[in-house]
Amino acid sequence: MQSSMSIARTLASSLEKYDTRNRTEANAMLEQILRDNPDLIGSYVCFEPNAFDGVDATYINTTGHDETGRFIPYWNTIGGEVKLDPLVDYQTSSYYQLPKRLKKDVVTEPYLYEGALIVSFVSPIMKEENFQGIVGVDVSLNYIDDIVSDIEIFDTGYASVVSRTGILMSHPTEKEWIGHKSLNSFDIPNIQKLKVDVYNGRSGYIETLDPITGKEVTIFYEPVETGKFSFLLIVPKEEMLAGVTTLQKQLAGISFVAICFMGGGALLIARSITKPIKRIVGNFNKISDEAIKGKLDTRANTDVDIDFRKIPEGLNSILEALEESNASIQEMKTVIDSSPAIVFKWKATPNWPVELVSNNINLLGYSPEEFDSGHLWYGDIVHPEDLDRVQKNLDKQMAEGQNDFTQEYRIITKSGDIKWVDERTLIKRDKKGNITYLQGIILDITEKKEAEKAIIEAKMIAEAANQTKSQFLANMSHELRTPLNSIIGFSDVLLEGAFGKLNEKQKKYAHNINNSGEHLLEIINDILDLSKIEAGKMELKPEHFGLEAIIVELKNSLEPLVKKKQLILDVDTNQEYPVYADKLKIKQVLYNILSNAIKFTPEKGKIAIEINYGDQEITISVSDSGIGIPSEEQDKLFKPFRQLDSNSNRKYQGTGLGLALVRNIIDMHGGQIWVESEAGKGSTFIFTLPRQNGF
Repeated sequence: MQSSMSIARTLASSLEKYDTRNRTEANAMLEQILRDNPDLIGSYVCFEPNAFDGVDATYINTTGHDETGRFIPYWNTIGGEVKLDPLVDYQTSSYYQLPKRLKKDVVTEPYLYEGALIVSFVSPIMKEENFQGIVGVDVSLNYIDDIVSDIEIFDTGYASVVSRTGILMSHPTEKEWIGHKSLNSFDIPNIQKLKVDVYNGRSGYIETLDPITGKEVTIFYEPVETGKFSFLLIVPKEEMLAGVTTLQKQLAGISFVAICFMGGGALLIARSITKPIKRIVGNFNKISDEAIKGKLDTRANTDVDIDFRKIPEGLNSILEALEESNASIQEMKTVIDSSPAIVFKWKATPNWPVELVSNNINLLGYSPEEFDSGHLWYGDIVHPEDLDRVQKNLDKQMAEGQNDFTQEYRIITKSGDIKWVDERTLIKRDKKGNITYLQGIILDITEKKEAEKAIIEAKMIAEAANQTKSQFLANMSHELRTPLNSIIGFSDVLLEGAFGKLNEKQKKYAHNINNSGEHLLEIINDILDLSKIEAGKMELKPEHFGLEAIIVELKNSLEPLVKKKQLILDVDTNQEYPVYADKLKIKQVLYNILSNAIKFTPEKGKIAIEINYGDQEITISVSDSGIGIPSEEQDKLFKPFRQLDSNSNRKYQGTGLGLALVRNIIDMHGGQIWVESEAGKGSTFIFTLPRQNGF
């Protein structure tokens, strides 16, 4: 089988590199392979339409071809002589369709072809990872039946071979079943396990009835890896166990004689050991009485016969272990009593009678004796306002089958103080699931609760302060904006010449007043927007819009400020850059960054805007050739700053409010912002926005 598969692989490899594409040469090669390997009964190729030489139409219905003209020669010795036939059923049969789909070597299930049981070993022809066709060789499986049918097991046992799907490939007596019947044809016990294991290539055995003889048999099976077959060994149980039955009878006789001898010997031995055993038992009774009284230092007498000496010695070892264990228990009890965790064991009944409590219950002012005597139950110290809630929580956990739970509630100390405790309880159940008792610890968490209360009060005070701050800023806005708007309006009237012509000095003065007023209004607006963000009252109104539109709009509106500077729009205005964001806020971000870049860029300098549109986010960068920001000040970018330019006496001035607002707006959109700058060499402000909803 391995040899046949190797032939198919070698032919496939040869045809993949065969560039001549001559059908006569290829046929001669296939015929020679068949003649040189007498174990084969067929060799063939099957190419996809026009995949071999591209001239299928020339060979329609010629020798070794069908009505398609495809190159499908089948050289075979079925019938005796070597002959050439075209392949049939390749459009539907697994010998072609399976390797085409899997693109790997295939060994087909056995099938009958003109009276012969054969199997095909097929290898795909691939070229540049594209399927071209197949190469295959057919092998008769009659030799398997010849070999396997000669196997004999005991008197009537025999062997067989089946395919992966259970088709019979051999049988010593029922030759007409070969190739026609499968494991599914027999209605016998345990057949399902056999079929599943054979299909999955597993070994094993089943006990069942032979469908031919009706005898009870054990069928052993083992996979044959190369052909995906399985070898079956059918062994009659009565023949297999015949030797065991004979041996059982012999052993029964031997056992009877041995029992007689052993019984007599045991009687003699029993009389000799009864006396020392009685003495040891008496010694044990004395020790047990002492142990009940709490005296674990008593030891058994080892002055007995040497054969029995290990018994009292073993007892003494147990007593020593118990004494050490008792010491460990006392040490653990001391640790618990000195810890803040109070240990309880309660009955699982209302009001929780106490079965056990650690001595450190005195942390609450009570003594263990008050609970042990039944004078006080645990429910008596739970705060009356919490008692019903605690009981309901416990009942719920027990009803749901939980084995542990945690809850916090208040208790009343013996002195009348109220404390908060954290209870951690285990619900103990028996094997039937019935609740037997509760055990757990309680821990004083009063300080924690008071701290939480203080935090809540602090938050309320902070919220009140924020509200007061917002009201103050709103009033300030009203009080400042009204006179500023009047000043700006009056300066506009002066510049328009409503009160007569102004000389250059007057115009410059009026223009400065106008610019200062507008700048102050911008600062007020930034302060108010920042206060809204801090108070959580800034509302975003997301929508879909194109970034290129607002960039062009801003470029046109800022053009008068540029003057002798160059504003470069490195954005393809014919391309859309859709984004989902608050259009007005993003416009405000770009205006702040662009106006800063223009402000701090000298004459003949350059300001450039660039957009990179990625799969997940959009990156917008604004670069200038201005004064730059020193590296030690870049981490303070969004805080108010005033920094001297290292290359001149000019001041790098700004309130920082606009950039702080920019940072907060970008954060609210789920983006990021940073600056890359070097003093005297310009700055690049970069920020990102998610392409989709970033809120």
